[in-house]
Parts: sequence; structure tokens; C-alpha cells
Amino acid sequence: MMRIIALILGLSLAAVSAVADDHGAKMALEARQPDSTMNVTSVDVGTDQTTITASGKMGAYGKVYTTYNLTYGADRSSGFVEGNGRGVIDAETVVSGYFVGVWHREGSTIVMHNTVHVSDGSQNFDVIRFDARGDTLQHQVYILK
Repeated sequence: MMRIIALILGLSLAAVSAVADDHGAKMALEARQPDSTMNVTSVDVGTDQTTITASGKMGAYGKVYTTYNLTYGADRSSGFVEGNGRGVIDAETVVSGYFVGVWHREGSTIVMHNTVHVSDGSQNFDVIRFDARGDTLQHQVYILK
């Protein structure tokens, strides 16, 4: 089921990109928060998927803990990603998020493009770069809703 959702998401993003390119227009997305860096706390490389966990401060979402489950495509250097996150904003406020998307490898960097649904009703488009040599995730978070 998750693979089907991720496939639909990937095809939708490709279609939007293709339409934008055909008309010379680009989709303009507004940043929800400044770019942020998370620290990778573990990487579990498996036969069918790799799981990455990370934590760090993320602007609007406070202290965030997240897990990325990357499944491999046929070339094993790209595929689908899904996962969950929790943001602790203050002593009373915790939000959760679920995301699906696609990933590909650029040298030793994994680049993920995710659509995120947050429990507060917001929706984001995230671009995440995992630097496997530096154990960090760079997050760019854009507003969808």
C-alpha cells in the first residue's frame, strides 16, 4: 500500500514538473521555517530497506524526532520513503507527522522529496539531504497547506 501511495506521489510530482517545464513556469513554494539541521542517531541498512533515525531543532516544530524508511528500487540507488515524526513544541504541545515520498542517491548523499501531513492540519513539502559522511540531515520545509 505504501509503495502505491509513494508511486502516485512520485508520478504526481513528475507531472507537475513536466507541466511547469512545458509552460516555462516554475512552482513557487514558500518556506515554512528556516532550513534546519538534524543529527542522525542511527542507520540500519537492511536487505529490503534502510531505516534512518534523527533528532534536532526544527523551527516551528520545536525538538523533532523522526524515522525514515527507505525502500530500494531496482537500481538500489533510488526508491520510496515513508515515515513518521514527532515535534515537541513546548511542555503542552506535541505534533505528529506522517510522510511519503521518493529518494535518490547523489554520491554519498541521499536526497528525499516528501509530502508531509502534520497533526495540526498543516501540510509540507520537504527536501531532505542526508550526508552519510557527516551524519546530518539538512531540511528544507515548504508550505503546501
